[in-house]
Amino acid sequence: MRQISNWLCTFALVSLLPTRLSAQLAEGGIARDAARGTPYECLHVALLDSSGKIVEHAVTDSAGRFLLEAPRPGVYRVQFVIPGAEPLSGPADTLKEGDFKQRAYPLGFRSTDLPRPNDNGAEAKEFWRRRKLASDSLQEQEKASGWKSREAIPRSIGLVYPSNLRASGVGGSVISQFIVDSTGRTRSDSWQVVDATNADFAKAVARSVPEWRWKPARNHDQPVCQLSFDVIQFYTEGPAGRIVLNR
Repeated sequence: MRQISNWLCTFALVSLLPTRLSAQLAEGGIARDAARGTPYECLHVALLDSSGKIVEHAVTDSAGRFLLEAPRPGVYRVQFVIPGAEPLSGPADTLKEGDFKQRAYPLGFRSTDLPRPNDNGAEAKEFWRRRKLASDSLQEQEKASGWKSREAIPRSIGLVYPSNLRASGVGGSVISQFIVDSTGRTRSDSWQVVDATNADFAKAVARSVPEWRWKPARNHDQPVCQLSFDVIQFYTEGPAGRIVLNR
C-alpha cells in the first residue's frame, strides 16, 4: 500500500462536497487524477481507524466528492481502492468531537504488475499466490465492514484473439479502467486503456466491453457503482491461443 506523497494544500471544500453535511465527526474531500486533474467518479473510499480496520465506506460522485462519517473520536486515515490496482492512503488525522477534516486528494494509481504472457515458471506462480492471499484478506475485511466489491458474472464476452497476432505467435496484455454501474453494467463511455502491449489487443478488448456483466458493488447491502481496473492477457498456447481475464 502506498501513501500519497504530493498533497494539494487543504482548503475550504464545503461548497464542493456532497450535500449530506450533517456529520460532526467526518473526513471528506475530492479525489482527482494527479496527472490529468480530472475527478475520479465512483471511486471506492474507505475510512481506516488507527489499527488499520475499515470502519466506513463511500463512493465518490461525478465530481470526485466523498464524505465519510467516523463512529467516534480517534485517529483515522482515508484509503482509496480500485480492484486490480495498488490502494492509496492519505495522511492520518486526529478527529475530535465536532471535527470535519477535508482536503483535495491528487491520486496516481498504478496497476499491479503481472507476469509476462506464457510465463509459467515459479516466479509467476508465486505472484499469483501472493495476489490471491491479498485479495482474500481484503475481501474478509470488506465483508466485516459492510462493503462488497463488484464480481464478474462468468459468461462469454465475445472477446476474440486478433488473428494476425495469434498467427505470428504474439502474446500480450491490456489493462483498462472503467466504471461498473449500480445495475452491473460496464459503462462504455468510462472505458479507457491504461496500458496495452499492442493496439490490436486494445481494440479487441474495446469491442467486447458492451457485453461485460457484473454483480454490482454493494455498500451496506445497497448496490453502488465502482471504478475498476481489469487485466486481460493473451497467450499463444495452442493453435487458437488462450485469453485470461484477471478480475
